[in-house]
Amino acid sequence: MADAKHKLTDKLAGKIPKSFKKGSKTPPTKITNETIAEHREQILAGGRKFKYPVQYSKHKILINAIIVSVVALVLFSVWSFVMLYRNQATSDFFYSMTKVLPVPVANVNGENVSYQDYLRYVRSDIFYMQNQSKVDLASDDGKSELEHHKRKELDNVEKIAYARQLARGKNITVSGQEIDTALNDSLKANKNGATMSQHDYESNVLKQYFGWTIDEYRAVLADRILEKKVSFAVDTSAKDKINTVKQRLDKGDDFASVVREMSDDDVTRENGGGMSASIDDLDSNSYISMVRKLEPGQISGIIEGVDAYYIVKLDSKTDTKVDFLLIKVSLTKFDNDFKSLVKSGKVKEYITIPASKELDV
Repeated sequence: MADAKHKLTDKLAGKIPKSFKKGSKTPPTKITNETIAEHREQILAGGRKFKYPVQYSKHKILINAIIVSVVALVLFSVWSFVMLYRNQATSDFFYSMTKVLPVPVANVNGENVSYQDYLRYVRSDIFYMQNQSKVDLASDDGKSELEHHKRKELDNVEKIAYARQLARGKNITVSGQEIDTALNDSLKANKNGATMSQHDYESNVLKQYFGWTIDEYRAVLADRILEKKVSFAVDTSAKDKINTVKQRLDKGDDFASVVREMSDDDVTRENGGGMSASIDDLDSNSYISMVRKLEPGQISGIIEGVDAYYIVKLDSKTDTKVDFLLIKVSLTKFDNDFKSLVKSGKVKEYITIPASKELDV
């Protein structure tokens, strides 16, 4: 019995920490001002083994997020490329995307052609075909007509890009005032000076027939004005020719004779430039609006039309009709230079549309 008691006592004694055993030479460590730094470091060291796995997890999450974002961006870019350059998408989404991302649809002599500009015009054609002409774009005829419009608008925006390049070299710009003036001309509803408001014009004309907002139409007007200014600036031959015409008329040469010798209007050249028009046809935006301001026998100065110089002479007029003579000197250099760029391979297109017949020369 005594032996068993001693064995139990020894067993329990073995479970008591040495620091509490009687006679232990290593008492419990006390925290003092001298040892607090050491204890603090021990505690922090013990916590680091839990901190590092968390840091590693955050780092891994960040890397994975970057990888996913890059993959998503690549997939989106590939999808967008296919939709724009292969499928030639024209939806609102892709039109909005081209407003943010300056992606090109072609390149003319080193000048990128804006995909946004191309969609602005071709979407308007599609809108008119569907809502006004009621063309079935799924039919063979509808597809053929759409391809024709796509070709026309691609040529159009390529010329606009070329005009912008030339304009920079010649310091030609379009001011907001010039755009406002052109817009106000469009707002004129009739000859007595009444005009539509911009809101009504946008709602009843632009959106109804072309699917444009007033801001999109202002961009279109800016394109037209710039191309016109550049066309007149580069065509010195046409300028010299119309100046020669003016000098001959100022000297008293017969108007009809000068027409037959120098006018570029094939329709009226042989009859001495004779034309007739109803007063109602003399649109205030047209070059022949000058006829209204003339008296019989009076000759106008040089008039800049859309793509030509004009000089007119009033023959006679009544309350309903005017008869007049016309000399036209066409601008040709800008279009001819553009065709030369096409032939020389300096126009690179990133979508496939059959070439227009106008360029097959």
